[in-house]
Parts: sequence; structure tokens; C-alpha cells
Amino acid sequence: MTLETPDRPDRPARPAPSDRPVPPGLFALIERNANANPSGLAIRCGREAVTHAGLAEAVARAAGGLAGLGLSKGERLAVFSRKTPAAMLAFLAAAAAGGVFFPLDPNQPPDITRGILSRLTPAVVCAAAEFLPVLDALYPSGPPFAVVAMDGPGRPGAVRLDDLAAGPWPASLPAIGRDDPVYLNFTSGTTGAPKGAVTTLGNLLANTEAANEAFGLTPEDVHLCMMPVFVHPHETLMRPLVLGGTMVLCDRVAARTVAETCQTQGVTALMAVAAIYETLFRLPAGADNPLSRLRVAESGGMHVPSVLAAGFAARFGVGLSPVWGSTETTGIALANRPGDPYAACCLGRPVPGYGIEVLREDGSAAGDGEPGELTVSGPGVCPGYFGEAGGPEFRLHGGRFRTGDIVRREADGRFYFAGRQSMLLKVGGMKVFPVEIEEALRAHADVIEAIVIPIADDLRGEAAKAVAVLRPGAAVTPGDLRRFLSGRLHRMKMPRVIEIRDALPRTPGGKIAWRALVSP
Repeated sequence: MTLETPDRPDRPARPAPSDRPVPPGLFALIERNANANPSGLAIRCGREAVTHAGLAEAVARAAGGLAGLGLSKGERLAVFSRKTPAAMLAFLAAAAAGGVFFPLDPNQPPDITRGILSRLTPAVVCAAAEFLPVLDALYPSGPPFAVVAMDGPGRPGAVRLDDLAAGPWPASLPAIGRDDPVYLNFTSGTTGAPKGAVTTLGNLLANTEAANEAFGLTPEDVHLCMMPVFVHPHETLMRPLVLGGTMVLCDRVAARTVAETCQTQGVTALMAVAAIYETLFRLPAGADNPLSRLRVAESGGMHVPSVLAAGFAARFGVGLSPVWGSTETTGIALANRPGDPYAACCLGRPVPGYGIEVLREDGSAAGDGEPGELTVSGPGVCPGYFGEAGGPEFRLHGGRFRTGDIVRREADGRFYFAGRQSMLLKVGGMKVFPVEIEEALRAHADVIEAIVIPIADDLRGEAAKAVAVLRPGAAVTPGDLRRFLSGRLHRMKMPRVIEIRDALPRTPGGKIAWRALVSP
């Protein structure tokens, strides 16, 4: 579909601005951008471009159409799509109608998808044409929700998103308060079953404003978020929306595609996991620097190895900015700012509005340099998980999130990652943090990726297992790596098992799926 369609003779006229008060909520930002810069680009996707005025027009009309299908304030809407302008329209129109949107992961098995839909009971599902057969197979007698086709020719009698976006201008849109839920932000599932964190308008605005200030982002920045559309879609939407800037959509993670997108679209702010930066760094050198306009290279979701940080900055002229964030905190809470010197495992400083504590096991505050559990509070912290009552004994409760990550704070106010509580090894009584072993492995010239996980050990209780990926053509054995590590690690930190693989398993969001490496 295209959002920049010419006026249709059958499309009802748009009311004059004075006749259509705009209630608080995300649509107020969209309308503000349309009034301030109507011809400016809100979305770029390949050759398709959507102006701020075109986006506001389509969102308002589609919101009215969704309300007519039964999406009332607080009801849920699912988006079953790849990263397209139509997906952005569906998310934003749902929010404008007062709905609570959530994405469906097309990589999930059909029975998992049906389970999610049964649990979340959406009023409407917006589905790309390629996923309509999945819904047909799940509900042969017809689904218990309205279905909106997002692209393609549609079906006889079916509702099309294009038609909703060309329908009547709504007589009114609901007011959305800061405490009202806007969407369900799903955890990655790397540490357990995915949960839907209830994310409010206030959560979204607090995190977005904090990130924009921390990185010094402006309306002139062009944003590319490489998170999949079914993983934290607000990361694609919110920063350019709040700033009145431009979001670039790219649904392929191939290094050449990402580099070409950055170059042709003039990307200045890139958000990606370290694995994507690694593939960019390994691209064959060319005459031009495809990242020449990039000034913010934000890396979250996984550890940034020292070798990658140094090599990326040397090659592309921009340093990586490692950050820490989570679903429950609506995004980043700690960040290295552009220009900060890289330090191994450094997560940076708190972003504005977030309270950061490091706690001992007994709940008391840890001192500088002392490892403890990272605990986050503030207006960006979600109120809870969908379908869970919660309580003080839960990790997420009352605007406070106990993360399960072990960090330390140094005297200069910067925080350093040590590992997950669930991944912490106790080898013969000694605490061993996997990230230290991973950093040592990555120092080997032929190791491009590494992860360390705990395994049972009859003598010491636990030991480390290291899994490494080598550069193509490298002739390195586990014994070679063991000898390399022997001069770099305490003997209690030496991996008992070293395994070499062609690749590491990953989640759809790009994180390493470490559970797949654990022997049954």
C-alpha cells in the first residue's frame, strides 16, 4: 500500500483545523509534525516516502475506521506484518483510536501464534497478505476478531487498510492520558517465556525524551532502527515521531543492504545489536564510506566486544555507543554518549529520568566497584505484565525493576556489565563472570564471536563452557584456544569445554539464543 494516495472523489473532505480538536496522545505528535512541516518526510522505505501530512491524514482516517470495526479505548489490536509503512500506519492508527497494539512474530509456529491471540483477545488483527493464510488455517470457521488486509488486492468483502485510510475523518478521537496503555512490549524470551509488558503513553514519552537528550538527537536526524518490527516496534517509531524527524525502514539485516540503506537514505542515527555492527565491519572495503553521515551508532541487546569497538571506529569514523535497556524499562536506561571513550563492558551513565541502583543480595546498596544487581526505577519503567496481578515480591512492581543483571558502578558514575545472575558461574566457590572469558576469547585474531555458559562439574560444582565462531578459513582447534587463554585467565576461569561452531544460534531479534547451546 502507499500512504501518499491522491485525493479520491469518494473520500470525505478533511475538516478545517479549527473544527477538529486534537486530544492528547501519539496522534497529537503526528498532527503537530504535519502542521509544522507538512512536506517533510516522516517515513522512508526504499523508494517509497511518506510525508508528515500524508501520515497524519492516513492515521486519523484509519483510526476512525478501526473504531468502526470495534477497536475501542483499551481494546487490543495485533499487527501481523513485516517492517513496512503499512505496519507503521497500523500501529499509529491503533494508538490514535485508543487501542493497545502488539506485534505478532511471523517466525513463531502457528500453535504459538494462536495461543498468543487466544490469551490477548484482540478486537482487530491487521495482517499482511502473506500471513492471511496463517489466520485462515488457525481459524477455519472464521476468526473471533475483525481482520484488516494490509496490502495486496484483498478479498471479496474484506476490509482493507487502504480503504480505512481513505475513509471519513473521525468526528473525534479519544484522549489518551500518560497512564493509559498504548501497547504490549514483549520480552525477547532469552531468559524465559516471552511476557507482554504493559507500556503506557507516559512510559513511551519518558524513555524517548531521555534517549533523545542522551544522544543529542535533533529533528534533522534520520533514524534507522534494525530491530525487527515484532521486537520493540516503538524503537522504530518514537524518536523520530517526538522530534518531527524521519524514520527509515529496512527489513533485511544483510550487511550490504544495511550499508546501502544508510548511504542512500542519509542515516545519521543507527540502532542495532552488536552482531549487525560486526557484519558491517566485515564487509569488503570499498572506495566510499557507506556510514559517512552516521553520528550515533547505538548498540544494545548484547555485549560489544573490544575488538569490534576498536575496528568499527577505525574503519567508519564513528564509535559504537553501547547501551543497556530492557522491555520493562521501555528502552535504554544506561548509555554511553557519542564521543565517550570505549571501555570494555561499560554501559555508560544513566539517561535522564532513570534511577539506577546496584544492590547486594540482602537488598542493601553496593559500594563503588562492588558487583550487585542492577535495579531501575523511574517514569519509563512499565507498570507490570499483561495478565499478571504483580506484587512487591515480583521483579517488576511499582515503577521499579530488578533486572537480574550483575553490574558495578565506578567512582566516575559509569556502570559496567558483569553478567546475568542466571549465567553467573560459581567455580569452586569463586564467582566467574562469563563476559570476562568472552572478552579474552575475542582477543584471538581468528575468533569473531564467542559465548560462555555454565555447565555442571563434579569437582567444582560448575565450570565454563565456551563456544566460539572462527573467521572463514581459520585453522584453529579448541586446544589452540585453550593455550591462548592460559596466559590470560585465572585457572579457575578456564573453560572446561571449548567448542567451535560455524555460527551461534540467534533469536529473531539478533541476540544469541544461549539456551540452544545447553546440552539436554
